[in-house]
Amino acid sequence: MADKKTKTKEKAKAKNSPKKSKRDICISINLLPPEYRKVKKDLSWVTDRRIIWPTVALIVAIIGFLYAHIQMEEKITDLQNDVNRVKAEVERDRPLLTKIGELEQKQAVVNTKINALKSIQVSKKRWVVLFENVSSVLPPNMWLTSLNQVSEDNLEMKGMTFDFSEVAEYMVKLEKQVSIEKVSLLTISTTKVDGEEAYSFTIKVVLKQDLGDG
Repeated sequence: MADKKTKTKEKAKAKNSPKKSKRDICISINLLPPEYRKVKKDLSWVTDRRIIWPTVALIVAIIGFLYAHIQMEEKITDLQNDVNRVKAEVERDRPLLTKIGELEQKQAVVNTKINALKSIQVSKKRWVVLFENVSSVLPPNMWLTSLNQVSEDNLEMKGMTFDFSEVAEYMVKLEKQVSIEKVSLLTISTTKVDGEEAYSFTIKVVLKQDLGDG
């Protein structure tokens, strides 16, 4: 009888007591001072793909930039070496270049003289024929005081005579010469020569262009 009463009381206590959860709740409190506490580091972000791939891309970009920069520096160095080598060659050859420049200047002067001599040689026949024509028909009382070339094919002749008619006679004979194309009187005036009356004249002579080409 006593055992039954004891069991009944235990059941009543069990009903009145709060039910425990299926899992026991464990609460731990760290009572150590802050300087002695060990904090567990969370490294889970290291394996996160959102972190890994951008980091890899950034590293690849940095490596590519460094490689390109190194290549560019090497190229610049090579070009600078080429420039320095060319400068050294120019400085080494500068005396020779100066000498070449001086020789070229001398050659230009010589070429100018050669061309002038060739021109004289080509026109030699023309002037020889012209002087022969001018002197061969000169009247006895006339003499020339100057003969100037005013252009390539034009001469200006100045002279004196004691006979006025000799001026016209001389002009007619000149136009018949092989070296002369046309003759015209520019001026004529009276003057005194040794106390005698004389005539001073200026004649324009047009030369033939094909004279002396042979």
